[in-house]
Amino acid sequence: MGMNGSSCWHKYRQTTFISIFILFAASSTSLFMAQDIVLLTLQVAAQALPAPEVISDILNGNWDHERTEFSLPPLMTLLPGEPGTGGSSTPSMVGAVKKWQKSDPQKSLDTWRRLSEANSQLEIQLNFLSKLAKEQWDAYKSVIDSCSKLRSEKWIEQASEPNKEAVIKALLGAKEAMLGIRYHMRLMGEAAGVPIKPESQTKLLDATLNLEGVLLAGVPGAGGFDAVFAVTLGDSSSNVTKTWSSLNVLALLVKEDPCGVSLESADPRTNEITSAVS
Repeated sequence: MGMNGSSCWHKYRQTTFISIFILFAASSTSLFMAQDIVLLTLQVAAQALPAPEVISDILNGNWDHERTEFSLPPLMTLLPGEPGTGGSSTPSMVGAVKKWQKSDPQKSLDTWRRLSEANSQLEIQLNFLSKLAKEQWDAYKSVIDSCSKLRSEKWIEQASEPNKEAVIKALLGAKEAMLGIRYHMRLMGEAAGVPIKPESQTKLLDATLNLEGVLLAGVPGAGGFDAVFAVTLGDSSSNVTKTWSSLNVLALLVKEDPCGVSLESADPRTNEITSAVS
């Protein structure tokens, strides 16, 4: 492979790496931010910059968002899935939502506010669960272990003592907040005339939530047909992968890294792509 081929391969590797970052970085309210990240990614990748510089440019960009430390509480697994029903065009969906905002500013502002409140509530509940795990580990672990084997409507029966009850109420609070996020994202899509939360995805997510040990289920990033995700308790993720497989949904068996975005010394992207790559 010549120099041009090597450069193209390097850019492909970088863009693929950043695309994975985007999947997990984009939140339910990031319809516009997701588009901005994609555009910035394409701009920096086109310059054939090393991967560390690409990440640095994105993280240090002039975003009007606050970056704070966040991770899932212990003993929870984030499981993404690919439904295989085709993708969605983020720019066209953004354009439709902006058009709706201009045509109905009062209703769109109210929907946006309620969506923001639901997102904040989900963050509060997950952070509270992390706090409970740190301060009441035995009760927290016992609840997660027992709830991982049960559907969510049975979780409250495990509240045999105050510490366990606090954990269960936070779990149910997080689930309720996620349902609110899905509801307001669906309303936004219907009002704007775009499939932010398509009916096919809604049925899949509802089926996922009915499984043992599933805490959350949703559509990541800007929505559409591209992907789904679930957050499971303990070792219950196998329930989701089996069900998804029966519904022709491919579970992406990757693991989130609690360290966030990082470039390891063994990563081949830290070295120049050699002529051995064909």
